Amino acid sequence: MTCHNRSTRRGLSTVVTGVIMLSAVAVLGTMIVAWSNTNLFSHQQILNTQLSTNVNKIKESLMIENVWFNTTNTGYVNITLNNVGTIGFNVTEIRLTSIYLDRINSTNVPMLPSGTFSVSTNYPWETDPAAPVKVIITTARGNIFKTEAAP
Repeated sequence: MTCHNRSTRRGLSTVVTGVIMLSAVAVLGTMIVAWSNTNLFSHQQILNTQLSTNVNKIKESLMIENVWFNTTNTGYVNITLNNVGTIGFNVTEIRLTSIYLDRINSTNVPMLPSGTFSVSTNYPWETDPAAPVKVIITTARGNIFKTEAAP
């Protein structure tokens, strides 16, 4: 009887393959956690910016205190604004409209809290008592404040 040597193959043991698999899972898990954390942080920054903008928009409060018309040969209107809110903002547009005329003044006037601003602008108004003039104030954050006045 002859003895046959079986050729044996050398393979990786289950311990070595387990270590390789655990290492791969740990590296992939770390990469996914780092990516999601970065993604979450960027979305959190966007949400914080939107929240502060919208909260500040709600806190804006403007009172149109006085609108008076001057009857000199070059008619003009004087408008007094008062910031009664707790934050400052910029007035970007003052619009005067009536059935006779539509006039827009583009400005960039900062209004500090408890601050007052008065503006005079040429406005050839009509003496028709039935024609009120709409005063529309727009701020940089998009708030619109309105009132009506009659000459």
